[in-house]
Amino acid sequence: MRAAAVSRAASGPRLTAKLRAEIHESAVHFIAERYELTIEQRSTLAATPIRWRRGRGASAFYQRQAHGFDRPHILLRVAPGASAHWHTYRRARARYSTPPGGIELDTRILAIAVLIHELTHAIQHGTCGHLRRTFSEVETTENEIEFIRQQAPDAFAKLIPVVRRTRKKVRGVPPPPSGLAALRAIVLRAAGTLAGLIQPRKAEAIVQRSSRRQTRSPKPTGN
Repeated sequence: MRAAAVSRAASGPRLTAKLRAEIHESAVHFIAERYELTIEQRSTLAATPIRWRRGRGASAFYQRQAHGFDRPHILLRVAPGASAHWHTYRRARARYSTPPGGIELDTRILAIAVLIHELTHAIQHGTCGHLRRTFSEVETTENEIEFIRQQAPDAFAKLIPVVRRTRKKVRGVPPPPSGLAALRAIVLRAAGTLAGLIQPRKAEAIVQRSSRRQTRSPKPTGN
């Protein structure tokens, strides 16, 4: 009896120079439009070195010298299959997030979204010659989501809202002070009492009596 063939996931497109150029140009164009970069700034951003890798795993932006590069560079991993699952950070200020299982995307679209994420870090670190921005994964997530909203509306519709959690204040009797706080209160109270006991008494004013008969002054009247 012949064994049944094991089904395999469809392989994705080859990571050719043409595909790399398409991914790179799309991501740079999105960032340049979103941040209103000048022609010079766009050229500087586009010149950021990229290490292309085919496989699963995390991509990253490296600010320091490493992996044979003497300046900031990006590691971009492109999924080997025809599609892969997109996962975002879960940040309340980004308002949306992917569900726990992720959202399936075309490999090319996902690679562009990931490169947009890493180019946003490049913008934050001031690699284009402009002022540095605050490092934040909220900004990177917002840029990813905006790109998906424009290019893959069906995937965007599968995002779930992220609700900011607020801590509820429990009303009731406040908790008792700690042992150190209670001891400190006792010492301060005792010191205050002791200071009141040893405080010098004020000398009474000596009033010289007059030999004349004193008369009461009339009470002041209102105007």
